[in-house]
Amino acid sequence: MRYLAWLLAAACALPAYALTKVDIYSTEVVVDAQQPNADELARQKGMLEVLIKASGDLNAASNPVVKKALGKSSQYITQLGYTQVDGEQAMRLSFNSQQINTLLTQADLPSWPVDRKNVMVWLVEDSGYDRTIVWEHSNSQAASQLKKEANRRGLPITFPIGDFDDITGIQTTDLWGGFVDPIAEATARYPVDAIAVIRLQGNNLRYTLYDQTPDKLGRNTLAPVTGSTSGELAMASAIDEISDYYASQNAATTLGESAGMVTVSFSRMSSADAFFTLERALGRLASTAKVDVAEVSGDVVTMRVSLLGSLEAFEEEVLKLGLVKKLEQAPVEVPVQAPVQDSEVLATEEANASEQGLAVEQSESAVAPVDTVTEEFVTEGVTEVGKPAQPELSFEWLY
Repeated sequence: MRYLAWLLAAACALPAYALTKVDIYSTEVVVDAQQPNADELARQKGMLEVLIKASGDLNAASNPVVKKALGKSSQYITQLGYTQVDGEQAMRLSFNSQQINTLLTQADLPSWPVDRKNVMVWLVEDSGYDRTIVWEHSNSQAASQLKKEANRRGLPITFPIGDFDDITGIQTTDLWGGFVDPIAEATARYPVDAIAVIRLQGNNLRYTLYDQTPDKLGRNTLAPVTGSTSGELAMASAIDEISDYYASQNAATTLGESAGMVTVSFSRMSSADAFFTLERALGRLASTAKVDVAEVSGDVVTMRVSLLGSLEAFEEEVLKLGLVKKLEQAPVEVPVQAPVQDSEVLATEEANASEQGLAVEQSESAVAPVDTVTEEFVTEGVTEVGKPAQPELSFEWLY
């Protein structure tokens, strides 16, 4: 029993470094009641914040696929409620994680995993006559803004609690001067994956990011990441730079077809004019994310279309273009083959029949030997010989 207690005590004394799971699919957005469509704008803003957190890409708003999807933000929401943020009415939103990830794929945006490095923040404020360390319980406007900006980007951060060990374990001069040994020692008690020292002097901000655990700080040659910014948005800019750094390291673009992919064929496409007119028209539809040409065979063009909406909505929008008419597809007949009999079994049956004086007749439809049977395998919509699979929709060009 005493040995077990010793083991537990030893385990608790060691820092357990592990990535932090971030809730990137939920957000709270202040509703601007002055706008006539305030709720819709709040939903779109919330969805964009989630997409930025999920992708790590600040420029997600300029993506054409994202622009389309924002107009259908309600389709991605799983929970919606109202709350208060800084005394103002706000909308609390949760989005479907699978749909958001599918949208990232359709938009060719990267995906930043929800398990992310937790960054210890040592924030030092210089008031001009004094320098102070900002603790977790400090009434600091800068700290509140930093937490808000980190939440906006989905960057997990930790502030020192400011107890006796913290206060006696590190000095402002250690942090302002960037002395790694005391910084590492003071941070060792916290289960974090990296350390950021932020020095704030008015609207001027300098930061140093040590992308390593406290036990490795100062014990290798890994250079820290440094940056400086100024102005009213200095804190937001610093958090953006740190978040961009981690997103660039860990986010990856998912290639390949998404769950909303449909194969569509268009016949009587006899001119380049018709082809480009159709391609542009399909790309502008509200229900499409992107359009890729799969095959051109004679006057038939087969396309793979990533859908933002349902297949029925896409079909309806295509017909409303007035450029094509729908063709009814004939059902594909799959030949049914009789089971192939083993040669030894067949020979035994013939011998038994001969012994009983029965004639063995071979049907004209007898199955060919196994070595003459040809099989065709279809994988991911393309046959073995490279032809697209049977289209799910078929249309005919009218002009």
